[in-house]
Amino acid sequence: MTVTPPPSSAAPRVDGQFINVISPRQAVSAVRARAATGRGFTFFTLNLDHLVKLRDHPGFRAAYRAASLVSADGWPVVLLARRQARATLGASLQVTTGADLVLPLCGAAAADGVPVYLFGATEESLAGAAAALRAAHPSLDIRGWHAPPYGFDPASPEADADADRIAASGARLVFLALGAPKQELFAARAFARHPALGLVCIGAALDFLSGKQVRAPRLVRSARLEWLWRLVHAPKALGSRYARCAGLFGTLAVVEPALRALGVLARPEAGQPGRYRICVMYTMDPRGAKVGGIETHIRQILRHHPADVSVLFVGIDEVGDCTLGQVRSLTLEDRTIDFLPVARIGARDVNHAARHLAQSVTLHYVLGALRHLGAIRRAIGPGPATADLHRFEFAPLARLLGLPAFQMVHGEGSRADKMDSLIKSYWFLHSFGERLALRWATGIFCVNPAIVKRIATEFPRELPKAEVLTVSVDTGQFSARPFVCDDGVFRLVFAGRLDAFKDPSLMFATVAALRARLGGKVAFHYVGASDPTRFPEFAAIEDLTVRHGFQDAAGVARIMALCHAGILTSFFEGMPCFLLEGLASGRPFGAIRLPQFDGLIEAGTSGFLVERADSQHASAEALADGFAALWDAIRHGRLDPRAIHAKTAPYAVTAQMSRLFAHHRTVQGHAMAVIPVASPA
Repeated sequence: MTVTPPPSSAAPRVDGQFINVISPRQAVSAVRARAATGRGFTFFTLNLDHLVKLRDHPGFRAAYRAASLVSADGWPVVLLARRQARATLGASLQVTTGADLVLPLCGAAAADGVPVYLFGATEESLAGAAAALRAAHPSLDIRGWHAPPYGFDPASPEADADADRIAASGARLVFLALGAPKQELFAARAFARHPALGLVCIGAALDFLSGKQVRAPRLVRSARLEWLWRLVHAPKALGSRYARCAGLFGTLAVVEPALRALGVLARPEAGQPGRYRICVMYTMDPRGAKVGGIETHIRQILRHHPADVSVLFVGIDEVGDCTLGQVRSLTLEDRTIDFLPVARIGARDVNHAARHLAQSVTLHYVLGALRHLGAIRRAIGPGPATADLHRFEFAPLARLLGLPAFQMVHGEGSRADKMDSLIKSYWFLHSFGERLALRWATGIFCVNPAIVKRIATEFPRELPKAEVLTVSVDTGQFSARPFVCDDGVFRLVFAGRLDAFKDPSLMFATVAALRARLGGKVAFHYVGASDPTRFPEFAAIEDLTVRHGFQDAAGVARIMALCHAGILTSFFEGMPCFLLEGLASGRPFGAIRLPQFDGLIEAGTSGFLVERADSQHASAEALADGFAALWDAIRHGRLDPRAIHAKTAPYAVTAQMSRLFAHHRTVQGHAMAVIPVASPA
């Protein structure tokens, strides 16, 4: 049975840091479940020394607050958690150390066929630990080990190269024995680069296994005197460290509770929301079936926000079971958000473009938000907060709420472009709204460099606020899968709404032309809620189309693995999440060239690009020729899904989201250093 850690928002806390692994048994179960599904993680073991360092080291703090799993390492931390969380899961908290986890985790890895890697300590210690682990678990697959040199910098290019070598080895479970804070900083950085890696920080555990260090006897540990054993054996190295730990323990256990009792210090509450508050506003229901790149990006914000951030999502009720203007708690994977719907709009309406103003989802949303503005203000709470906006029309709402706003610009095209949206009919309102939104924005996130260039030309005064921060992809969930070509059928896929600017007519004409070239051995998979039959060109390929309807991320990943390539024929785009998800799945793309695709879709590696021709027929013929050549390259093994997947590394959700949340933290008055990661050019 899998024992799931509680969401970080409901977990016991010590000095603001959550602990969501309650026992050694739960630790093994949680790691095993993630490794089995290919989901990476970082696992830290919180002790008093870490609590001291967390108060002084912003990067260490950022790594800890973004951690997937955190356990209590030592009885002082357990005691503090129980005192600060009497009515929560703190009462059942047990000591769970890195040294106690290595053998049971390796036993589970051996049983499940999960490859492991050892990193840190010394070469002598690693060799001895590997021998001890193989003796205990003969079927354990150890893919390698490495001891970095003295002075190892976890934020250096050498560290990145080490992380790349570990990932290339095929290991899925990595034991880090570098000591704090280096091992946690390296784990966070390596996880950002390779989200399928599971990284467990274990301190001196490998030295204990190899016999290079002698761990305190079990009787000493049972008596809670392991600290004394270590101090006796290394008084110079540990004396001052333990003195600082004792001072912090006294502060947390005695001084701060006394000050709270006197009313001098605020009393923390169980289940207290994160230190930072973000209000995300958009026309969707987190539980609903609205599809598109913006919706995918927002779902990632909701599912990946750090433990020190609480999210209020102001959206719509698509299901029909909410009271408008009232907050309800939603749990998405292992994250909890506050959901406040301000309009009730059904699933059919949210996925179809409005034909006239009365049908506008955006208009109904804005009117609903104005009606419930007081409820939104109360739900935000008394502390500092910021707004995260994805439509220009919502900037006045943030202004009325008094919230500094980050405006994300996904790309709206130009008035001359084809589109179903009412924006085309009311372009003057759109332009005016854009001007106001950019002027009022605290920061502007642009999903591709072309948008930054446009802002430089059209809104030069706002340029200093603008930067490229594109949408992202969960490269753990969307991982490289081998091509399956046994039946000789070439499977193309498209996911998203069939809006006019996507040029579905060209897409369908391309599939029809490809059908002729491949003797009918082609299938077209459509993921989305739009009706393709409204386009006359669809009739020619309806019999070879598989319509999957709305799918969640797991469903899209499953369909991607079944298909061979993706297709994009848009007149304009921001940065399509579908493109990133397909490439992360190891699937090449054929597309009408847009500038932002150049670095991602590379001939001979990840697909092909063609320029849009003067006629639809000529464009379809060029695309069909490209797909026929692509199918030949796939069948003959000339394309590597892993090389295609590697194109998306800079767009990993862990890398992108850390930047987004860092901006919100900074504006809310608590500048926090973040671990540097490579960003897309």
